[in-house]
Amino acid sequence: MMTPVQIALWTVLGVALVISVVTDVLRREILDAVTYPLMAVGLGVRLATEGVGDLEHGLISGVVSGVGLALMLLPAALRGRMGWGDVKLMGGVGAVLGFPAVLAAAAFISLVGALQAVVTLLWQGAVWDTLAAVVRRWAAWVRLASADAQPAPQRHIPYGVAIALGTVWALWWQHGTLG
Repeated sequence: MMTPVQIALWTVLGVALVISVVTDVLRREILDAVTYPLMAVGLGVRLATEGVGDLEHGLISGVVSGVGLALMLLPAALRGRMGWGDVKLMGGVGAVLGFPAVLAAAAFISLVGALQAVVTLLWQGAVWDTLAAVVRRWAAWVRLASADAQPAPQRHIPYGVAIALGTVWALWWQHGTLG
């Protein structure tokens, strides 16, 4: 049985995810105006309803889960392969879900993201380009390629879609149904 607080938090989360998917797909951007309030509401509700708490409850659960989920994408963001909006959205998702639900979210977001990448590459006809880039990187690593090898073209995969679908999957997994 879901509590009114859970319903309210999941509604806020759902709205944030829908907005983020739309802006990520259309504009390649996840808005700070969505992610920061999501984090604030998630952590604020946790503090107001459960107190400071521990790893599984309250503010501590939200902070640890939000930071942990955001850290998953941090290396890619630092290398410029992922946007900072994705990192902040993951932080917001973690703040709302808390521990241990964040573990399922991390797994499902990763699975959906991998599937999304494969489907996108197939859809765009970029499988051979991507495989060639992998071979060039490997060859450069073992010093077989010249220093002026051409990098593969950058492709945009809106990871906000994977974050949203993986989060919904985690909620379903945790509670059996969303209803």
